[in-house]
Amino acid sequence: MVLKLRKVDRRHFKSSINIKRRRARDYYYAAISVFVVKIVLFVFLLILFSVSYRLFSTKFKNITAPVRFAVPMIILLFSIVLLYYIYKNFRDIRDMHKEKDKER
Repeated sequence: MVLKLRKVDRRHFKSSINIKRRRARDYYYAAISVFVVKIVLFVFLLILFSVSYRLFSTKFKNITAPVRFAVPMIILLFSIVLLYYIYKNFRDIRDMHKEKDKER
């Protein structure tokens, strides 16, 4: 009885190193895209702050000052918090880039 040798299916023998590199690269590109989206949102919040400050300071004179400037200050507070998260995201991207350079 002669047994036929089957060819090894190499598709199932992927290297775990390549998978880890691909995953790290995907995380790096995802972090960059999130960073860009956060910057666009930050610019939008600054424009919204500018418009709301101008609107509330000129159009609504009959409302008391703390109530009148509450909306622009809340927008400014959110933009400051977002700026902190942009900085954290930038640090993470920089650390990922340093790790990527170490692997080479």
